[in-house]
Amino acid sequence: MTQCSVQESKTQSTSIGSMAEQEAPAFTATTLTELAAQAIRHGMTWTVFRPEHGVFLAEGNGHTLRPKAQQLLEFEIVPNPPSKPKISDHLYIPSPLVDKLFFGILPGYEPFHLPDYRIGSTTDVYTTMYSLDPTGSATKKIQDNRHPSFAPDCLFGFSDIIPLAAPMLRQCSSTIIRLPIPAQYTVGLLTYKEGFVVFRHRLNRFIASPRYVAERKDTGLYAPYIAFWVRDKYCELTEHFPEWEDEVLANKQINNRSIEFLDACNAAWDYCTGHLFNLIRTYGQNFYRDLMAAHLKHAVNWWHQAWNRMRAGEARDKYGLRDYIAEGMHLYWDYLDLVVKEMQERGWSEVPEATLRDGWIVMIFRGFCWWRCHWMMEGQEMCVAPERLASEYYEDSSEDARYLGEKDDEYVVVSKA
Repeated sequence: MTQCSVQESKTQSTSIGSMAEQEAPAFTATTLTELAAQAIRHGMTWTVFRPEHGVFLAEGNGHTLRPKAQQLLEFEIVPNPPSKPKISDHLYIPSPLVDKLFFGILPGYEPFHLPDYRIGSTTDVYTTMYSLDPTGSATKKIQDNRHPSFAPDCLFGFSDIIPLAAPMLRQCSSTIIRLPIPAQYTVGLLTYKEGFVVFRHRLNRFIASPRYVAERKDTGLYAPYIAFWVRDKYCELTEHFPEWEDEVLANKQINNRSIEFLDACNAAWDYCTGHLFNLIRTYGQNFYRDLMAAHLKHAVNWWHQAWNRMRAGEARDKYGLRDYIAEGMHLYWDYLDLVVKEMQERGWSEVPEATLRDGWIVMIFRGFCWWRCHWMMEGQEMCVAPERLASEYYEDSSEDARYLGEKDDEYVVVSKA
């Protein structure tokens, strides 16, 4: 039995790291945030989390965390077999930013001047969408989409905020890519093969159009042919990595994806980030935020419109894939002119329309790259996330942190072989 003094732990920075597979680590969490995140990192699920009443219970993956006595915790650990040949798929990316996802908080990418977004509950989603679209039309569409007889938890289109707003959370040279689920629904057109394939075909058609060259010829635009780079990089990734377009193939390897594949996607994400940052530097710090918001405002419409087009016999080429999702990405391209118009209405009329269109293309491709560098649960598990805790339990600063056992109490850690 090992005892860890809370008083001692408070004087130093506490790391919420992932569990080593050969041995059980000391449990050094002292705040509610650390306690909640640490348990989930060890593969447990919170079945009861009522800190205001001193009631805790987390179980799973051979672990149990529960109060042993008043202000005491007992943490039982069963180490994974040391001979296990691969990195356990239950491990999450070890990062303070990832900890926020456990509480339904999506960290915003600071260089793009994006705040953190609370998306863990229905109310949080509505509030966040309204902050991005004060007209309320997008929020109303999200409400309409949540039909109780079909998909009450689905957030069609809105879930794009995850890859578009978040920083790169995957750590350099690491294959640990699993993330906790921050919202009731997180997948979308930027995760599915249908979205990738239709994007590729529509991009090729866009570049081949006379309008594309005419808009960019002798205009002095920054990186006027960035869409060509996106096309070439996309083809390069497809040629070298079959899992690039195919999320089913990619998801067969969670924390064991090819390091070469992850590094290639990460590098492409970095390049896109650099391009978008230059646009922010040129036109203003809210440029990307408004571009993302303009996309989300219209993206939430795709699901109903895709099904309406299919029923009317107006669906376009699905390239042998699922028709309604393929039609959804066709609609994303249809929305591009609406995104440009929305940006102009938001005060970006001095930005050339070609630059706005190219910015959208780079943003969507960057979202593809982000998703291939990360993984969350699939299917119905996306809608039921027991490990996501209420955002009010997250403490973002040491001044606001609530410490456990502040009267010289101790945590008790029990390791079982």
